[in-house]
Amino acid sequence: MTYLQNYQVLSSRDLYETRALLAELNSIDTLDLIERHASFDVSIHGVALGDLQVLHSSFGDCRIQLRTPESDNDALFMIIPTKGSGSVQHHGQDYTISTKRGMIRDMRVPLFADEDRFACLGVRLPKDIIARHCRTLLGNDMPTMDPGFEISLDLDTAPGRHVCNTLNYIAQALDDPLHNLDNSIVLNSLQDLLLTNILMMFPNSCSELLHRKQKSNAVPHYVKRARDYIHAHAHTPITLETLAQHAGCGYRTLQMAFNAAYGMSPMAYLRSVRLNNAYNDLLNEQDGVSVAEIAMKWGFAHAGRFARIYARQFGVLPSETLRKRQ
Repeated sequence: MTYLQNYQVLSSRDLYETRALLAELNSIDTLDLIERHASFDVSIHGVALGDLQVLHSSFGDCRIQLRTPESDNDALFMIIPTKGSGSVQHHGQDYTISTKRGMIRDMRVPLFADEDRFACLGVRLPKDIIARHCRTLLGNDMPTMDPGFEISLDLDTAPGRHVCNTLNYIAQALDDPLHNLDNSIVLNSLQDLLLTNILMMFPNSCSELLHRKQKSNAVPHYVKRARDYIHAHAHTPITLETLAQHAGCGYRTLQMAFNAAYGMSPMAYLRSVRLNNAYNDLLNEQDGVSVAEIAMKWGFAHAGRFARIYARQFGVLPSETLRKRQ
């Protein structure tokens, strides 16, 4: 599988050129090739996803060692290996990384890694963005400290595989239907999706609060506020943070109450509203408009996926609705 092929940062067989780039890109100050006759062939691709940065790095058929120093980079870096294996020293502990075991490193803390035929997807996660998203999910239940993650990530469990699948989906979407697309509705939704999955699926200091069950099935007033906001602003970008602010509670609380009231999450409800609006546009827009144009207007960048979820909701393809126009 290829990753982020439209966002190449570096392709090189030059060890010195690679060292210079990685020092700037990922705070790596030492990079050495262990095997004398190994095939060093580095390929690095990267793209911004809102406040996050998604990268894929591959170092060829070789074994390398790298080291990062202390830094003032107040961010985490999630590593999801796609090939090979390695051993890592971080926070005074030894860790193994492979396609079944990833890690979340603190970019302020030194790291030493020995990697063999290694490639990985990585996501730079600024700590303030993670904390803000956690506050969005929890509202007043958010503790004063930032959420802290376990360093080692088990990717061979259902939650681990789910995050891997989500990141793969996002990487593929950014590389194909979303390449060069400036659509804040879509990009904000992908950032929210990834952050929510990381916080909900990987153990952290807020996990107990995030997974706590709601005690009442009553539909509170903040569900109505969120619902009304969705209907009034479905044509604009709506993030989890925006929705929680207008509801007046944490997103996790809102999500559980929405599920109790409507059998779906607020973001699923938003998607349903946008699909209904797309349906009305397909019936009522002037001649000459295409299905793709209407799909994009309502934040559906991938035409094939739009057709599938449209057919699930209405029982017909969008092209069939378009043909019904008087």
